[in-house]
Amino acid sequence: MAKIKESDYLYSTSRVKSIEKHMLTHERAEKMIDAKTMEDAIRVLDDCYYGYLNEITDFDNYENLLAEEHKKTYDFIKSIAPDPELFNIFLYPYDYHNLKVLMKNEYLNKDETDILVDTGTIDLKVLKHALKERNFSELTENMGKALNEVIEDFPKTRDPQLIDVILDRYCFEEMLKAAEETENKFIIDYVKMQIDSINVKTYVRLKKMNKSWDFFSKVFLHGGNIHEHIFIRNYDEPFEKFGELLLAYDFKDVFLEGTETLTETGKFTKLEKLLDNKLMEHVKTAKYDPPYGIETLAGYLIAKDNEIKIARIILAGKTAGISPELIRERLRETYV
Repeated sequence: MAKIKESDYLYSTSRVKSIEKHMLTHERAEKMIDAKTMEDAIRVLDDCYYGYLNEITDFDNYENLLAEEHKKTYDFIKSIAPDPELFNIFLYPYDYHNLKVLMKNEYLNKDETDILVDTGTIDLKVLKHALKERNFSELTENMGKALNEVIEDFPKTRDPQLIDVILDRYCFEEMLKAAEETENKFIIDYVKMQIDSINVKTYVRLKKMNKSWDFFSKVFLHGGNIHEHIFIRNYDEPFEKFGELLLAYDFKDVFLEGTETLTETGKFTKLEKLLDNKLMEHVKTAKYDPPYGIETLAGYLIAKDNEIKIARIILAGKTAGISPELIRERLRETYV
């Protein structure tokens, strides 16, 4: 792959910076939370140019609106990027999500096709055909390996979790490989931080479930900065002591604050929120350094994913009748 030149991104960077002002700010998110009705809350997204620049009229199914915005964002970036395939890194999780759904539909006789997403590197029709024919030549090499492993191992255990474990492992392996091929530090660091964040959450959850270290080892994702032996050698340590070990990886404060709340309330919400915010702190650096380059486009993509997550948290909370105070507790850091 040819080395990325920042100057190639002058035009696309200026396009992205021109529309960042329309993103969901903290103030707009607060306005959604305080809205008296769902219609009023969704109209805030109208101000953020959701709905393909048309006025939003369907207030009954906000998931369709969010899915459309997600696809619109990726279509926009791919239309202006000088090398669109570099951004497949951020789409792979949706491919692997779809593969999880399709494999579970097949093996567990479940119909969850309604949660398939139309934003991936591979068309849904191609994925379905590949699985039906057991011919993975049109998928990536990693996807083919993952599916073959699922097909071989699942009948031995009939454990649905095995499907998730295998596909997650290959997904992040593929993401990290693609990130390293860009030779871009911002993107490589982001993927590694994602892996670390997932491993930290997994470690905490399994400890609370009294799962053993060997179980954790089976689901551990390789490729992050926090190596497996850090978790395994200290698996039985209390959270307070383990948190000190994370100082070298800049996860100490987030870990200790999140696990303290978990101990007091039994809820993982705070830890998950803090880890997401930590990722967003990294992503925000893309707005300023360098002044133009692939970082701006990648940062915007990740930020839009985060924005859509925020909108979903708010709208789902309002639909469920959750109080504004509780919704605010779950609110993630915004990009702008």
